[in-house]
Amino acid sequence: MRSIFKSITAGAFIAAATLAFFGDRSCQVAIADPAPTLQIAVIAKSTVNAYWKAVEAGAKKAGAEFNVKILWDGPDAETNHSQQANMVDNMANKGVNGIVLAPTNVNALVRPVESAVAKGIPVVLIDSTLNSDKPVSVVATDNYAAGKQAAEALIAAMGSTHKHGGKVIMLRFLEGSGSTEAREKGFADRISQEPGLSLSDTAYTKGGGSTTDAADTADALLRRVTSDGTLQVDGIFASNQPTALGMLAKLDQFRAQGVNIDAQYVGFDAHKVLLKGIRDGKIAALVVQDPMTMGYLGVKTMVQVLKGEKVDAKIATATATVTKQNMDDPEIKQVTGE
Repeated sequence: MRSIFKSITAGAFIAAATLAFFGDRSCQVAIADPAPTLQIAVIAKSTVNAYWKAVEAGAKKAGAEFNVKILWDGPDAETNHSQQANMVDNMANKGVNGIVLAPTNVNALVRPVESAVAKGIPVVLIDSTLNSDKPVSVVATDNYAAGKQAAEALIAAMGSTHKHGGKVIMLRFLEGSGSTEAREKGFADRISQEPGLSLSDTAYTKGGGSTTDAADTADALLRRVTSDGTLQVDGIFASNQPTALGMLAKLDQFRAQGVNIDAQYVGFDAHKVLLKGIRDGKIAALVVQDPMTMGYLGVKTMVQVLKGEKVDAKIATATATVTKQNMDDPEIKQVTGE
């Protein structure tokens, strides 16, 4: 074969080689997908923690799958409502085909969202709700149910022995954050229904909602319920990833300072530090979401809207309760990313 190829021209060589390799299948050679023609803005509550990076990964996976260009953005803090509002305005003025938004606040983003919709740009919400009926769909955890799920996990971990009168405390996230407000209400409602338990103290995270801000707020909350060298509560809940990390850091610090802590602790969302906390026996359980799927479904839903397909007004994403007993199960590892 080599001697035959040497005797033909370069052009003939290419044609002959193609025919020799593909035979009659040459017409089946894959043609690269055309450049994306649709642009979808995905605007998160922030871009700095692991939760939102997982949302980003899911959104970009959907973008690649459906051949749409993803314009990813988000404010520098989850309290920077005006910055996020400007991002929505800028994307609308840029003429994107659709906006997928995780609103930082249930009220602060109403004006820019309704302005975008008025310009003919559909909006799909992810993670959190908004006090507006203009978004075409909401892709999110059922946060009220997830809060009750966290309460059930804490009740199970506490058992029937309550040294400190069944007192429970909760570290909240930012006031006005739709997802965590609903989650915290679900938790509080379920605790109030359990005989012998009471939600004795809570605190909203101060500042911008970072892990450091949450730790500072946790410090003040824990000091309020500590006396005689003992934490005088039976149960603790932190309602999202920053608060869970901040609370864990402060509980470690209090222990190192000699404070006696026998309270059961339940957090929310997956993070390698929190998962290690379960393995080390410092956290009884985590209720975890699936942020990658949330980001993926947000973009997928927007693609369906842009194609003129009917979509559900609410699309719920799953949660799982992770404990030391089940955290190595394959289906749990798939959600936690371990």
